[in-house]
Amino acid sequence: MNTRDFEYFLELTDTRNFSQTAEKFAVSQPTITAAIKRLEDHFQAQLIIRDRRHHEISVTPAGEQLASHAAIILHQLDLAKQDIAWDQKSKIRFGLPPIIGSYLFPKIAVDLIAAGLMPQLETFEAGSAALLDQIKDGNLDFALLGASGPLVDPDLHVIQIDTAPFVIITAENDPLARQTHVPFATLADRQFITLSEGFVHTRAFSWFQQQHTFTPKVVYRTSDVLLLKRLVTQNVGIGFLTKVAIQPDDHLASLKIDDPKQPAFTISFVYRQDRVLTPTMNRFAQILSTPKVV
Repeated sequence: MNTRDFEYFLELTDTRNFSQTAEKFAVSQPTITAAIKRLEDHFQAQLIIRDRRHHEISVTPAGEQLASHAAIILHQLDLAKQDIAWDQKSKIRFGLPPIIGSYLFPKIAVDLIAAGLMPQLETFEAGSAALLDQIKDGNLDFALLGASGPLVDPDLHVIQIDTAPFVIITAENDPLARQTHVPFATLADRQFITLSEGFVHTRAFSWFQQQHTFTPKVVYRTSDVLLLKRLVTQNVGIGFLTKVAIQPDDHLASLKIDDPKQPAFTISFVYRQDRVLTPTMNRFAQILSTPKVV
């Protein structure tokens, strides 16, 4: 039995067709038949039922069971191949969402330089949802991820390193700027500029919307945080951002939202549970996990 047999078997359970499976792998149909026979002999169970009269096949319960485990095995082997290849390059693949990168990376850069880790670092910028997928697929070693609450995932080491509230932002000359806090319910008549789908903010904004009987008037959505803030500065609308995204030189007013039990923006340092860390990666993880980065 070899891993190629698993690949043939999984494809066959998907296509339910020996000819199509053989064509995909550029092998003969008897090659696929022999692979299935080897698996059935090894596991001492019938995996496939062939209905030659109707030219159909079906997967037995034992076959469904094997398919589930084979998919995990092949995924783990693919992760191992990627991890070993990157370990030999002595590189650290690090994912950073734009907001978290601007807020947190300057705080850790000095320590990374002092530890001699900066030359080994390859950073990738994307939203937290996309970076989470890349972590799980083995395309990244580490990431800082934002979430609208504690991040929980059994496949990941998750170290929460900071939290911040979501706030309403306005231009400094907006009448709301004279306030320090505001109930979300009083914003029914205001126009909003928000971040696009895929950002953590979208989920948090939906939470506030669901607590009230009105639908906020969103006049523009963007994936560019800087553009959002510029539009707010020009009084195009008010914005909804995490507090960590607001800098003094933005010349914006930020207002605390009064609603109780609201979600908070959490920042977590994550990597896969099954990722074996090299000494270089361990040094990097220690720097990112220390409380002084907050």
